[in-house]
Amino acid sequence: MASIRKLISVRTGEVSFRAQVRVKGRPSQSANFPTKREAKEWAESLQTAIREAPYHPHLRGVRTTFAEPVAQYETSAAFLKLKPDGQRARKQHLKFFCDEWGGLSLAEIQPDRVAAARDKLLATGFRRSHDRLDERGKVVAPKTVARAGGTINRYLATLCHVFTLAMKEWNLLDRNPVRGISKAKESRGRVRFLSDEERAALLVACSESDWQPLTALVLLAISTGARRGELAGLRWEDVDLKASRATIHDSKNGDRRVLPLVGKALEALRELKLSNSARSSYVFPHPNGLPEPYYHFDAHWYAAISRAKLQNFRFHDLRHTTASYLAAQGASLLETADTLGHKTMSMVKRYSHLATDHKAHIVERMAREKGS
Repeated sequence: MASIRKLISVRTGEVSFRAQVRVKGRPSQSANFPTKREAKEWAESLQTAIREAPYHPHLRGVRTTFAEPVAQYETSAAFLKLKPDGQRARKQHLKFFCDEWGGLSLAEIQPDRVAAARDKLLATGFRRSHDRLDERGKVVAPKTVARAGGTINRYLATLCHVFTLAMKEWNLLDRNPVRGISKAKESRGRVRFLSDEERAALLVACSESDWQPLTALVLLAISTGARRGELAGLRWEDVDLKASRATIHDSKNGDRRVLPLVGKALEALRELKLSNSARSSYVFPHPNGLPEPYYHFDAHWYAAISRAKLQNFRFHDLRHTTASYLAAQGASLLETADTLGHKTMSMVKRYSHLATDHKAHIVERMAREKGS
């Protein structure tokens, strides 16, 4: 049966109505509403859904709280196959939604609630969770920044995945409430790359680093466009110096990728192999002798950036540098996407203006040669 109580806030005097539905053999459910009519409609709708649940298995979502499939998701194969950073990010996403919706049932989470959560994410800031080191090796205090559209869409993607599993594998719902929600608008992303002078200054600064392999790492990043984690985790068994190639077995996209080794990057790796072959199975080993790759080389990187006097430059921008060089050599967007390991063209559209500039130079040169 359903009951409706009138509530008056002692502090503000605001009036609300709490509807509570009790059905034998099931946990009671309740919710607050600004008007009695809304409370009554909710209670009647919930009672109807509970009565029809035996005949409609998808209505199990009425008696399942949002927190239950979230907990199930964090033990699922889809979640466990993610890398540790990916798992931490998705837990952070889901914590926000759990805080928002508390003990609400899955059936109560409709597109309007999802849209409201999206808008709240857009309106609020957040604290960066990762540590960043300055040139002295000290941790830079995290700062509050606005949530960008791309970040919001990753929150929604995580939520969408949970509801998809709840619908297709756990038989809790008959539709995904995230599917009809408009995504946040994303910026095209920054495109910061090294000029010839900056590249020369950076390589000189890296050669002066206390960590010898930094030069090889930067050269490899510039010449291959590989991601930081992909390079830092390289093993010597994945590097074939005779064939001039390295293999990334587990890229960010989950694909196996072969990196061509050329020029100064290949020479630097050969020198590194001679000095490092007896010490570690990793190309870029931990300097303290730990049996693991050296992922956290930030102090050495930022010190080199400071010596080279580079402004507003991150390690990831070395990938943009690779893309800019490819564009200058006339590579198509498809070839750039393949080199950088992107599955779709959307991520490389930010480089379209570089390719256009190159085409303009070709047309101008042709016009000069033909006298037109």
